[in-house]
Amino acid sequence: MNIKWLAVTVLFCLGTVPLAVASPDDQQGIDHHADLKDRIFITNDDGSISLIQRVHDRFGMDYKETGQVQVGLVGPHWPANQYEGNPNWWWVGVPTGSIRGFKAERNAPLSDLAQPKNQMDVNTYTYDGVPTGLPIKGESFAGVTPNGKELWNSAREIDEIQEIDSDPHSPTFGQILTHIKVPLSAFAGTGSATQGKMRPCDMSIAPNGKYLFEPDLAGETVTAVDIRHKKVVSQLQLQPTVAGEKVRPFMLTTNGKLALVETLEGAGNYVVLDVSDPRHMRQIKSLTQADGLGIRPMTNEFSPDGKYAYLITNGSVSMPPVISVLDLSDLQIVNNIALANDCKPYAGDFSKDGRHFFVACSGNNTVAVINTHLQAMEQEVAISGTNPLPRGVIVR
Repeated sequence: MNIKWLAVTVLFCLGTVPLAVASPDDQQGIDHHADLKDRIFITNDDGSISLIQRVHDRFGMDYKETGQVQVGLVGPHWPANQYEGNPNWWWVGVPTGSIRGFKAERNAPLSDLAQPKNQMDVNTYTYDGVPTGLPIKGESFAGVTPNGKELWNSAREIDEIQEIDSDPHSPTFGQILTHIKVPLSAFAGTGSATQGKMRPCDMSIAPNGKYLFEPDLAGETVTAVDIRHKKVVSQLQLQPTVAGEKVRPFMLTTNGKLALVETLEGAGNYVVLDVSDPRHMRQIKSLTQADGLGIRPMTNEFSPDGKYAYLITNGSVSMPPVISVLDLSDLQIVNNIALANDCKPYAGDFSKDGRHFFVACSGNNTVAVINTHLQAMEQEVAISGTNPLPRGVIVR
């Protein structure tokens, strides 16, 4: 045994040495926890992308913005961050009728994101066969399959679900491979030149990669698609908490067993679905403010350990924004993590080891860092710029 560590062992047994002994790596500021190596990309409304990393300095160890690059990513956007897919590529739905992919290799400089060769734009609204009168731009909400080879997208205003090739080694990389029309429900709207009749409004894929689920904002439904056979297999009409009210589902995340659906009913509710059998989805619960839910839900993410779901809510003038923590074992809200009053949270993502949850605060131009062990705010990271308006969070 090394003499140094023999001495440490003896002192430890005698109770005369601290429990934590710094290794040579620790003394040099190197930590081997996964979240210390994570790169957290923040997409901002001003067209920039910020990089946040956990760093050591003379004041300790904190998350900080370590760089920013302008890429022209204009307007509110939703990242496809449920699964990593190809680790060198990540994707963002853009409200100008497209999906944009970025190649961000682990050791490449942030400035590489601005180079055209490291971007892939997929036009999701203009293609042969679109009927006259439909818009040429609109919201897109994408999700990457667990194997990273396909990107499935909800093109909201043309009522379409699309399969996009996201395999950078494929000859059809960045092309739409499949178009699936969302079936009209009994509650479908009339549509217009700028809005669809069903308005599929999000995209979430089961961990086994076999099915996807999307909420239909104007259809009062959730639609399930068999990915392997590329067809709709079921459509569930959602029931409101108050008879006669509209549910208006607009966001959804699944872990393959449950789907948590944000709705615009009342002050904003959650519909909980059993989707373990996608052909026979069941509504099993609704969560409201009476259950401890925050006001005006925005989106949600399942924790990597499978124990919780973090429900991001925007709050109101009289109630601050919070992250409502849902215990998945009994579907009870067990905590509300307070965010800054002016946060206006938009989207979030977990560190790879699940130790931290990052939330983009579009209201005060910060990223909130949540300690998931304590279920409490740990830090706020300032995003540089005049008014960057952080939106998307992608951890790589």
